[in-house]
Amino acid sequence: MSKKHVLLIDDQPVMGILLKSKLEGDFTVDIKHNGKEALAWIMEGNVPDAVVLDLNMPEMNGIEFIKEVRKFNYFDKVPLVVLSGEEGVNSRIEAFQVGADDFLIKPFNPAELTIRVNRFFDRYNFDKQ
Repeated sequence: MSKKHVLLIDDQPVMGILLKSKLEGDFTVDIKHNGKEALAWIMEGNVPDAVVLDLNMPEMNGIEFIKEVRKFNYFDKVPLVVLSGEEGVNSRIEAFQVGADDFLIKPFNPAELTIRVNRFFDRYNFDKQ
């Protein structure tokens, strides 16, 4: 069985490298540095199995990205997991209102992130039964 494909969107290069190193054992990982770059990549025909994204980024922030990709019907089933330093409840509420599926706060536990992303795939994996 091939690995699921995760798109990471974070403007901090160190965070992207850290996330990729923690996730690439379980997933194939691509990194984009802001929502605009990620949206352009998607418009080229790339559809990841899940997206892990920050909220605060230049060019196009996480909320704007979520709003844009949720406009596409084929992107309805792709889980969007926000990983942000924004601790306020208003940020979480806004992210969920526009279509985020999960929200974790930085600093985070890499094992928890992997479990949270995998749970979206485990729901639909009937081969285990």
